[in-house]
Amino acid sequence: MILIKNAYIKPMVGEDIENGSILLLYGASAIPMSVFIDAEGRLVTPGCVEAHCHIGLHNEAVGWEGRDYNESIDPITPQMRAIDSIYPQDEAFGNAIRGGVTSACTGPGSANVIGGQFVAMKTFGKSVDEMAFKEPAALKCALGENPKNVYGNSKRTPQTRMATAAILRQAFIDAENYRNEMFSDKPPKRSLKNEILVKALNKEIPVKFHAHRADDIMTAIRIAKEFDLSSGST
Repeated sequence: MILIKNAYIKPMVGEDIENGSILLLYGASAIPMSVFIDAEGRLVTPGCVEAHCHIGLHNEAVGWEGRDYNESIDPITPQMRAIDSIYPQDEAFGNAIRGGVTSACTGPGSANVIGGQFVAMKTFGKSVDEMAFKEPAALKCALGENPKNVYGNSKRTPQTRMATAAILRQAFIDAENYRNEMFSDKPPKRSLKNEILVKALNKEIPVKFHAHRADDIMTAIRIAKEFDLSSGST
């Protein structure tokens, strides 16, 4: 066990603690103190949580071989799983730990209207399977400039915000039809795209909407209400 003393403590809740005393360590009576750290008045906090990032998928200090966060070919790619692209040796993890970030929700970028599945993970460990503690953690959708830029420049849809919203709605309508057919006499052929969208429709995972402007947020709210999604805007 590690004992940190002489620290200025900022807890999750309640007032900051300075010149206080530890009265009780739950379940620690039989564990010897193996390391003593004198903080000398420095700030000590619980580990920070990064709620939205692309750590591990956009490897720092490398080129194209480490850019694994956007599959910019099809605007609808819910089947993409961040856990399959994360590089645990990415030096960004070390930087995160040094900055006090001990957990992160990381996943695909915003090139596609539906980019794929996020994973919640610790920022330290030797393998992704060891580091991950919730997968999938969320489904990533994007509104606004990013899909317009990626597909508009290649003369493909979506080139407008209304096209992005229409594509997103159609994807969820297709998933609703897939869900209905799952319980019919002739179940549909398996679709990785629709399977994860059905999880979103069933509120098994939240939907994250990337938004640039206030009108993008309103579009996200409209779509979330239309399909009764559990959602958030980032």
